[in-house]
Amino acid sequence: MKPRECWTVLANKAQDKVSEAQNRQLKAQDVLNKQLASRERIYVMVREYKQQAQTLEQNIHSVSQSINSRQFIAQLLQLIQRLELDISQAEVNLEKTKQAVKTFELERLKMQSLVEQDLNAVKTYHRKEEQKQMDALGLTLFNVKSSQLKAA
Repeated sequence: MKPRECWTVLANKAQDKVSEAQNRQLKAQDVLNKQLASRERIYVMVREYKQQAQTLEQNIHSVSQSINSRQFIAQLLQLIQRLELDISQAEVNLEKTKQAVKTFELERLKMQSLVEQDLNAVKTYHRKEEQKQMDALGLTLFNVKSSQLKAA
């Protein structure tokens, strides 16, 4: 009796799915990190332009410069709002990929358990066969010795 190869194949496929899900999780985490970094850069830009706008208001400047600065800051704030939506979507995607990794990992563990159960069943079968052979050999030796004693 040999171990069934089907369990090993299924375990390998489950491992492949786990690896793919982990790769998707890493990509989702990378997207989220990039969006968070972009948001931080925009916040820095907003602070810088607000400081520049305040400086311009204190100094002599044109009305058009002031309007342009305010419009640019407003555009940056709109961009931040859009990024916030993208970040929340990226967080949802990341959670989905984490859940997928957990699900596939559980499936992989089930398949690995089945592989181990099959190997144990094969080992048990071989031990029983060996024991049967040993018992048969012992019985044969006993019968040979008994017949020799009776003949003598």
